[in-house]
Amino acid sequence: MMRCYVALFIMTKKQIENYNKMRRALIEITKYQTPDKLRKDSEKDWGLEFEEAIEMSYENIQQTAKLAVKGVRELNAT
Repeated sequence: MMRCYVALFIMTKKQIENYNKMRRALIEITKYQTPDKLRKDSEKDWGLEFEEAIEMSYENIQQTAKLAVKGVRELNAT
């Protein structure tokens, strides 16, 4: 039987804003085209060869993540 432990804590307004900002970024990243879709349609959709499209997609993911964590501090587990 698997047990699940949930830690309850109160978040400040800033922590809630940061959490929501990171959540929105993850949702945005999930909507990016898959490598298979890029391989198939990058020339038609973007006028780019697959290698260039995958490189740009990776850079977009990095930028989205970077903006999402900007100013976010790590929470202490204690």
